[in-house]
Amino acid sequence: MTLSAVQLLGIAIELALMIVLPVVAIVWWCRRRRVPASVPLIAAGFYLLNLAVNLPLTAVLYPSLGLPPLLALGLTALTYGVCEELARWLSFRVGSLRRHRDADGGIAAGLGHGGTEAIMFGLPYAVGTLTLLLAPASIPEAARAQLAGADPWLFVGTGLDRLPAMAAHLVFALLIVLAYRSGVRFLAIAIIAHAALDFVVFALRDNAPTWVFIGAWALTGALAALLAVRLWRRIGRLPR
Repeated sequence: MTLSAVQLLGIAIELALMIVLPVVAIVWWCRRRRVPASVPLIAAGFYLLNLAVNLPLTAVLYPSLGLPPLLALGLTALTYGVCEELARWLSFRVGSLRRHRDADGGIAAGLGHGGTEAIMFGLPYAVGTLTLLLAPASIPEAARAQLAGADPWLFVGTGLDRLPAMAAHLVFALLIVLAYRSGVRFLAIAIIAHAALDFVVFALRDNAPTWVFIGAWALTGALAALLAVRLWRRIGRLPR
C-alpha cells in the first residue's frame, strides 16, 4: 500500500505548518527584533514543564473520575489555563526572559511556547509518515487502509489547525508581559481567557458540525492575530 502523490503533498504541507513554520517564525522574529534565542527556548522549556503537571491530571486522573462530560470538559479547560499560564508567568522570571518583559520578548515567548506545542503535535505525524514509508509492515493493516483512503485535505487541515492556536499563544504571552508591567490582574485575565477558549473550542470540535468548528476556529485565529498586534503596540508604548 502506498500513498498517492497528492496525499504525500498534503502530509508535507501538514508537517511544514506544524514543525517547520514555528522554527522559521522564531528564527525570523528573533533576528528581526534582536531578541536572544534563549527567550523562545526558555518559553519552550516551561511549556514542557507544564506538561509534567497538566498531562497526569487531564489524561489520567480526570478520565478515571467518571465525571459528566460537560464538567470534565470544564475541568480540563481550566487545568490547561491554570497550568500553561502559570508556567508562562514563571518563565518570565528566568534568565533572558526576565530581561525581556517587553513587546518583542512577549512575541518571541509566545512563538516559543505555541511553536513547541505545534511541534509536539506534529512529531507523531512525522514519525507515523516515516514508518509508513520505510516500514509499512509495522503498521496494522486497518490503519494502513485508513490512511490510503484519507482525503489529502485532512492532512492540510490538521496543519492549519495549529495556526489559530499559535496566534492565541501570542496573545496570552503578551498578557503575561502586561501582568508584570501593568498589574497581576492580567495573569488572571490570561488564565480565564485561555480556559474559556479551550472550553469553547473543544465543545465545538466534539459537538458542532465540522464546518462550524472550522469557521469558528479560523475566526478565532484571525481575531487573536489582530489582538496580538494591538497588545504588542500597547506594550511598546509603555514606559520602560
